[in-house]
Amino acid sequence: MGRVLVVVYTWRGDQIRLISTRKATRTERKQYLEG
Repeated sequence: MGRVLVVVYTWRGDQIRLISTRKATRTERKQYLEG
């Protein structure tokens, strides 16, 4: 299984600005995998 990351970003005009990324918590991974 690959890594699950949480990504925070914002749109600035026509570009995407990355704010932060981090490894997902166990609960977040479970939510992602369950759809």
